[in-house]
Amino acid sequence: MGNHQERLALRRQALLLKIQAERSLMTIHCKDFKQSMGMADVAAGLLGKAGQIARQRPLLGGIAIAAILVLKPRRIFSFAKSALLGWETWRSVATIVQRMRADAIDISN
Repeated sequence: MGNHQERLALRRQALLLKIQAERSLMTIHCKDFKQSMGMADVAAGLLGKAGQIARQRPLLGGIAIAAILVLKPRRIFSFAKSALLGWETWRSVATIVQRMRADAIDISN
């Protein structure tokens, strides 16, 4: 009877460890998902602004559509990807510069 209880205790312990690992993995996946959704929100916002501009200025919208057709979608997506990477880099650099300025102000006071 004691052997059975030991096996049950070991099985319980193994299951608890498995649950803990799965929760950690779920947390990591949720963080990745949040970041992806943040990027999707930015893209949707940009597309919404582009649509607003196109409605307000139809000539500009027509020129943009013509440019997409002439330059081929693959190039446009490549350019958009590069622009997004540049924007993210700029945002990171701007944050670092702001922190450095704040630290410099704190040190001087």
